Amino acid sequence: MKLFTQLFFVFFKIGAFTFGGGYAMLPLIQKEVVTRQKWLTDEEILDIFAICQSVPGVISINSAIFIGRRVAGTLGAVISALGVILPSFIIILVIASVLVTYRQNPIIDKVFTGIRAAYAALILLAAIKMSKKAILNKVGIAIAIVSFALVVLLDIHALWAVIFGGAIGIISNLYKGRQKQ
Repeated sequence: MKLFTQLFFVFFKIGAFTFGGGYAMLPLIQKEVVTRQKWLTDEEILDIFAICQSVPGVISINSAIFIGRRVAGTLGAVISALGVILPSFIIILVIASVLVTYRQNPIIDKVFTGIRAAYAALILLAAIKMSKKAILNKVGIAIAIVSFALVVLLDIHALWAVIFGGAIGIISNLYKGRQKQ
């Protein structure tokens, strides 16, 4: 029971104190799940983020479900999902009722401008932290650069970049295996 309570409150905190949604939550998810709780390793969380990015749905909810399942089974997945969703649900209800009245206010507009800038910084921070563990050699650097170019410059869906990275990883390891023989 204690583990379920911990899962709920960890993901409730992530959902409550992370503005900007899915990608902005990744650094906090990593910090809570890997550094503080030690439920997973850095490598495991990177794998989970890659999988959750590749499937339909919101990455933060997908991550909560995946982590909850890994840590405490199916009930853990449900509890983690509720934990991460509930704060947003409550906050949106409150904001929607206030925003209807005050949306045209210039101060409110400036607040949202600041929130968007902070969100961009959090995404960059998550990318930098994850790249330190994910990009381990020249092949990894090449995969990262090509994947970035595919998604940003050619507007290819992120799933194809993940498939590309996985395929190159397999080919690279097969090639290394043949060189050793």
